[in-house]
Amino acid sequence: MSVGVYSRAPEVPYVKERRGRAVKKLLLVALAAIGGLLVYRQIQADRAEQDLWTEATDSVPTGS
Repeated sequence: MSVGVYSRAPEVPYVKERRGRAVKKLLLVALAAIGGLLVYRQIQADRAEQDLWTEATDSVPTGS
């Protein structure tokens, strides 16, 4: 049994560097998406609250 038959070939340094960059980019995109989702949800909540206040303080009754 040869020693090198089952051993894994050493990775070239630039392959690891490219993989690291890809992971960083993916993480950055994921964080940006989560941030965008949080901003969107906050805007929706603010709009819902504004609609509620508008309905509660409307001087003209609905259906008249």
